[in-house]
Amino acid sequence: MPPWLLGFQYAGDTPGARLRKARLAKNMTIADLVSVTGLGKPTIYKLEADKATAQPPCMRILAGTLGVSIAYLGKYENLPENTLGQKIKKARLYHGYTKAEFSRQMGVDVKTLRCWESGERRPLDRHYHQLEKYLSVLNPPISQQINLPHG
Repeated sequence: MPPWLLGFQYAGDTPGARLRKARLAKNMTIADLVSVTGLGKPTIYKLEADKATAQPPCMRILAGTLGVSIAYLGKYENLPENTLGQKIKKARLYHGYTKAEFSRQMGVDVKTLRCWESGERRPLDRHYHQLEKYLSVLNPPISQQINLPHG
């Protein structure tokens, strides 16, 4: 065990604790998870100890391997949904996209997506219906929370 993990208690409901719980539910050791995912052993240790945060590509690999949702592993249900920008970010993470990947899906520049997520700008009308399919993971669906343009 790495020295920085000595005395560490896997307690609580953190992304690291959820990763460990999902791994153990599959009867996998860290070595098994490393072998199947191709991720490094130090990476898995750090993620389980909440000493690192997994990026979306890593989350997709782990969630697929462990048979759980990306949202569960990231504990994304606790992210705020007070603004449209926060909702866009939360939905992007629920779907396991990086900013670059999601901006390509939306057909916009990464800078534009950053502005949406920060609340500096709102999406244009033509983007709302495309966003709705991603935002539908939120409860209640975004269409019930804001007035979307029709057409």
